[in-house]
Amino acid sequence: TLLVDIDDEQSFQNPYFYEEMHGIERYVYQKEYSLIVANIKTAPKKQNMIDFLVKSKRTDGIILPSNIIDDELVAKLCEHNIPFVSIGQPSVSSSPISWVDIDNFRGGQSAAQHLLQSGCHKIAFLGHNPKKFFSQKRYEGYLSALATHNIQLNKELITTCGNSKEDGYECARELFKKHLDIDGIICGDEIISIGVIRALSELGKKIPEQVSLISFDNGQIAQLSFPSITTIDVDVFELGYQSAKLLFDQIERTSLKNQGILIGTAIELRETTRKKES
Repeated sequence: TLLVDIDDEQSFQNPYFYEEMHGIERYVYQKEYSLIVANIKTAPKKQNMIDFLVKSKRTDGIILPSNIIDDELVAKLCEHNIPFVSIGQPSVSSSPISWVDIDNFRGGQSAAQHLLQSGCHKIAFLGHNPKKFFSQKRYEGYLSALATHNIQLNKELITTCGNSKEDGYECARELFKKHLDIDGIICGDEIISIGVIRALSELGKKIPEQVSLISFDNGQIAQLSFPSITTIDVDVFELGYQSAKLLFDQIERTSLKNQGILIGTAIELRETTRKKES
């Protein structure tokens, strides 16, 4: 069973949610099982859903997103001896559980290092959300790269941002009002990067000669954009696939200890960044 929050619009508007689900379904199919997607929202509904799945004997294991995990839910699952895996490293549960996540720290670090090694000195981070664990890990990776290059953090270059291209456009315009000398930008996803590119065009900033840009995600938007966008490739299919594999490992080997798995990232070089300086 894959538990989701049906009211979390950001998840359902994001094509990567379906790619993640595709990875889960691929492994589940190989094991000749069926995948059930169940809605879960508030704390009472969490407990009701678990009770329903247990009493109806409709699940052998559960995959759930880290943002809905809390100690009460973990206790309920353990009470009923239901194997479960978190997609995303949990930030709030005090109980040891199994999880699979993207190596977001290394992704943020790689993005910043690539810009620094290609000659950028003042790098903005658009789309940081301290309430999202994955976003915070990317930010920490960014900080690590700055420290390695002895660059002091300027907090004015770190901005929260929505998920639309309009949000990216507005954030970029606001940033450049105060910091015209920004020469590198890291975007939280490829959708907001489209708005950033539009803002840079209106400001007369040449990409990548004057401003380099790198974005997380590596979908068709990044490939078809003009200029095409250099990205940190986040393999969400593999994230889903490995989550399902870990769950079946737990189902088939009940003595298996809880563990965490990190999925690596890679840089896809395109037209929005310069070549590394020799």
